[in-house]
Amino acid sequence: MLPGSRRRALLAALLGCALSLLLAQPASAAPAVPDLLMLHSVMAVLDSRSDQVPDSVTSWYVDPATHSVVVSATDDNAARAFAAGTRAVRIQHVSTRPRLLADLHGGDTITTSEGGRCSVGFNAISGRTRYVITAGHCTKLGGTWSGPDGQPIGPVAKSSFPGHDYGLVEVASASWDQTHDVDADSGYVTVAGSAPAKVGDRVCLSGSTTGFHCGYVQTVGETVNYGDGEVVRGLIKTNVCAEAGDSGGSFISGSQAQGTLSGGTGGCLLGGESYFQPIQEVLTAYGLTLVTGRGAADER
Repeated sequence: MLPGSRRRALLAALLGCALSLLLAQPASAAPAVPDLLMLHSVMAVLDSRSDQVPDSVTSWYVDPATHSVVVSATDDNAARAFAAGTRAVRIQHVSTRPRLLADLHGGDTITTSEGGRCSVGFNAISGRTRYVITAGHCTKLGGTWSGPDGQPIGPVAKSSFPGHDYGLVEVASASWDQTHDVDADSGYVTVAGSAPAKVGDRVCLSGSTTGFHCGYVQTVGETVNYGDGEVVRGLIKTNVCAEAGDSGGSFISGSQAQGTLSGGTGGCLLGGESYFQPIQEVLTAYGLTLVTGRGAADER
């Protein structure tokens, strides 16, 4: 056995080495894999509580930069109660809650016989059947949808909301031609693919209420609670503002389709934020091919 003085010296040396290694770790380094697994397990626990979440809890997501799961809420105490029993949760107070931006529209206006108004997201095909991709909380209204001139496009074919927020309107009328374009202030932007943007990338929204305007991706994989049990998972948050009727509208980054508007906070007068449903999810779920400027390229 080592004498006490030598044991203490050896222990001090080991602690010094460990401290040096910790100090050498970059402050911005991503958490270790076990940490990420733990954070995603916390996210799964919170997702499992979706049917009991209070309306004052507005969203939750994994934030690798702070090694935490961020729970946003207008009532901090309600957020703490919702996240009770979980680890590494950080409460983020927000002043307003997101709402579904529907009255019903897309880059172009679409309306339903049931009285709703939304926006066209993107055109897609499956075999010989043509579809408009828009928000699921829009297609949930059902009915026959019409274009900007009031002429019928077709009926709702598929709808997924809540949980997800995407839906399809069948382009049943031969009088409508599908394009690979998104309405923009300067004319049109050609959709060439669907490569996903990352946090910090520039994205633009084309909506029938607010037109074409841009901002940046803030978070990915966020779960959003719109209230009344309407919880949607896997959304992407941006600082692009939106208004009622923009729902389903096109989010694009450069020439790459990103997704369709789900909801948001504030509105453009107040400089609100918005959430969109990633396009890859709906393409995969329904076996669709995005209509692009490259022709019939399969963007799944």
